Amino acid sequence: MQDIKSVLLMITVMSFLFAVGCFGPNPFFDEMTDSRDNQIYQTVTLGNQTWFAQDLNYETENSWCYNDDPENCDTYGRLYDWETALTACPAGWHLGSDEEWSTLVKYLDPGSEPNDGFKISEIAGGMLKTSGTLEEETGLWSSPNTGATNLSGFSALPSGNRNPAGTFRMLGYHIMFWTATEYDNDHAWTMMLDNSQSGIFRDYMGVTKDYGISVRCVKD
Repeated sequence: MQDIKSVLLMITVMSFLFAVGCFGPNPFFDEMTDSRDNQIYQTVTLGNQTWFAQDLNYETENSWCYNDDPENCDTYGRLYDWETALTACPAGWHLGSDEEWSTLVKYLDPGSEPNDGFKISEIAGGMLKTSGTLEEETGLWSSPNTGATNLSGFSALPSGNRNPAGTFRMLGYHIMFWTATEYDNDHAWTMMLDNSQSGIFRDYMGVTKDYGISVRCVKD
């Protein structure tokens, strides 16, 4: 009986440790300098991939600061249309493809189905988002910021988007990332994180290529 109790206790402890991330991602942090404008970016290595741990903030045509406010670029990075996003990353880096995002999601959540359906993981979004809320003055996401732990160190912020008419929307509520993978003449695959969800969403219909959304670079 004592042996059974010990086994049950061990299972309980291991389940708790897994829940708080002790058996989760193992990020390695570094930084790089973009020689084009000398901006310094934090980077994070997850598995066999190295990503920017910040959204790209390189000024070029067809990129915008949210509400055209430079302070928002400093915080959230710039918003790019898809054609610009394809070539916006610095030398040695590139816009992550749909396949590379799938690899990242699978690393964070081995049980995920990155190419199956709209919500491709129930938990990876929370692992990518920064924690805290605006309402509690502990973060930049609007409440409830469901599931946010940032266990990955990816540090996703709710940068919102810019539609083709020039209207900025959803700051504080979601972030959408371009992938380098085209769907059709008007659409490309995107990844989205939301303040009310712990999952990550893969879509091609939410925005057209002339929207302004965020860019994460991955190392060549």
